[in-house]
Amino acid sequence: MNILETIIITIASGLIGGGISYYFAQKTENYKFSQLQRQKAEMVARYFAQWVKYQGNEKDFLSEKELITHYEELNRMSLELSLWIKDEKLLDEIMSRTQNKEGTANVRAIIGKIRKLILGIGNDKFNSQNITLWPKPEDAKKLFKL
Repeated sequence: MNILETIIITIASGLIGGGISYYFAQKTENYKFSQLQRQKAEMVARYFAQWVKYQGNEKDFLSEKELITHYEELNRMSLELSLWIKDEKLLDEIMSRTQNKEGTANVRAIIGKIRKLILGIGNDKFNSQNITLWPKPEDAKKLFKL
């Protein structure tokens, strides 16, 4: 093998190795980004779960100290969500829902939108209205005297 062949093989090996390294680095970054998106979506789910926990009747169930902690947690989550959600319309829907503004989508519909966003499924066939929330409406009326 002459020097020219050695140089060509060395360059080709470097290019192939670099290409493979780049491919796996890109795959790793995509995976990390996907995991981060899922964590952020889970944060929205925790926010709604905390918000609906008492159906607006938290004062009937919590002591003054517990109430402060409950509101502090909701405030922390609300502020965090406002920092990272890029989609202004989605953020507006989330905040409007927790402020009980008229004409706002329900929690299930908003979670359905986030599901489509995170999974990248524009034509998702899952009906978000099938998401189970507790207590069931008939039980909530008894529990919360609605």
